[in-house]
Amino acid sequence: MASISVVINTYNAQRVLRECLAALKFADEIIVCDMYSTDDTVKIAKEFGCKIIYHEKADCAEVARNWAHSQISGDWLLVVDSDEIVTPELANYLKTFSENKDGFTTLSFPIQDYVWGKPLHCMYRHSVKRFWKKGCAEYEAHVHGGVKTLNGKDFKVSPSRKELALQHYHVDSIESYLEKINRYTTLEQIRFKNKNTKFSVFKLFVRPIYEFFKIYILKKGFLDGMTGFIFAVLHAQYKFVQHAKLYEIEYKKKNPNLLY
Repeated sequence: MASISVVINTYNAQRVLRECLAALKFADEIIVCDMYSTDDTVKIAKEFGCKIIYHEKADCAEVARNWAHSQISGDWLLVVDSDEIVTPELANYLKTFSENKDGFTTLSFPIQDYVWGKPLHCMYRHSVKRFWKKGCAEYEAHVHGGVKTLNGKDFKVSPSRKELALQHYHVDSIESYLEKINRYTTLEQIRFKNKNTKFSVFKLFVRPIYEFFKIYILKKGFLDGMTGFIFAVLHAQYKFVQHAKLYEIEYKKKNPNLLY
């Protein structure tokens, strides 16, 4: 039978880690790649017999992910975050897929985000590539980088198969989400610089409006009540802050003699 390795990249990730690891008993190997956490992350990983490796703290996890993925001994790799839980249905599907899907080397499946402990319609992602044969895919090395297939063919689970969705316990508080908005919008400036992206008044106004419309209307956030409305606004705020920071950078470059 094909063997499955799971890699989890962590930094101060104790919040849902026990539940995450308890759901991974089907795996032949669990590797926790830690960026020198100061909480109980490593202690919990040791309780579950995980193989623990260390990587220096990086601005984006994608570089550390690719390095950690090169350390696996299994035939197949499953990428899981510390706040995600693999359902029994998904675990069985992965085992079957690794044995029977000849010619396919990667698998994408849905992810259901949970906010304040409940799943939201507007935060259901239809297809995310998280399972592949060793050496057949890798992350793009920038913040929120996608996964590119290096060898073989891709297979996607139908979004209607909600029982196969990875459960992502994404947001525990608005405070933590605002911290992520601030951190990731700063990291996005590196991507903007590499792509030579310039500030646009149009994007500053339109992108937040479109993001709200996408989350609240197109993805049916209105069905999630007040929680859906709040997080549609926060998603819009992410886009606004992203482009506002780009304006700030360009403004300060043009006005270097002002007191900041």
